[in-house]
Amino acid sequence: MGEQEKALIVSFVGAGQMGEALLGGGLDSGSMKSDCVYLSDVRKDRLRELKDKYQTRIAKDNISAAKIADLIILAVKPQNIDGVLDEIADYVDGKKIIVSIVAGISINRILQKLYKDPQVFRVMPNNPALLRAGISVISASGDVSDANLDFVSNIFSEIGEVLIIDESYQNLATALCGSGPAYFYLVVKLLIEAGVELGLENEIAEKLVNQTIFGAAKMVKEAGKSPEELIKMVASPGGTTEAALEIFEKYNFKKGITAAVGSAVNRAIELGGGEFGQC
Repeated sequence: MGEQEKALIVSFVGAGQMGEALLGGGLDSGSMKSDCVYLSDVRKDRLRELKDKYQTRIAKDNISAAKIADLIILAVKPQNIDGVLDEIADYVDGKKIIVSIVAGISINRILQKLYKDPQVFRVMPNNPALLRAGISVISASGDVSDANLDFVSNIFSEIGEVLIIDESYQNLATALCGSGPAYFYLVVKLLIEAGVELGLENEIAEKLVNQTIFGAAKMVKEAGKSPEELIKMVASPGGTTEAALEIFEKYNFKKGITAAVGSAVNRAIELGGGEFGQC
């Protein structure tokens, strides 16, 4: 955006791990300047920690953070979002940019509260963003400028890949990529436990499983083959892998995965008050 010849003032309302990941990426890329970043959070010790680590500024409260900012990043729990929006509504006008990473909360719900029509972006980053290996799905209100969309996309590109999607798919994206890392962490945990239960030392099981998952992820991303093709590369007819896959099929692993993702979608819909229920 043309206005970005000078550094934007960015306020984080909520200073959790994902907020810190965005802050670190923004500072490293130069899209944020430490003396132009304000942090607001109910945890004063957390604010001091981040201020010392990144040389940012601490806002007196959410209202102060909203007043001073050009861009406000909402990084609070879904259960707290209405109170925060009510608190800052009078101080957020059409010149301000709102970026919400609050699961399940629609752009329309934010605009109903922030009645002076700011430009709003709804984004769902995921946990690997903490290592700058995440993916963030971005949706925007209808009146956002291309320059602001590019600017927001650039912020999130510093912590991983970025995908622009229609907002009607945000809840499903949340269930897949927002919650998705936990599904894989669970598989890792259970594989390690299986190895230990069947006779391995925990340290050996962890090493085998962790590197296997890392290598498998790299194959999925870089080998240029579909998941079906990759399975066939490993599963020789009559071999050990095929024997294991038959057990997964017997216990209807696919049905369990689909049901789990569906449950996550439904919870996102509940958090958002029932909006965008089709996805």
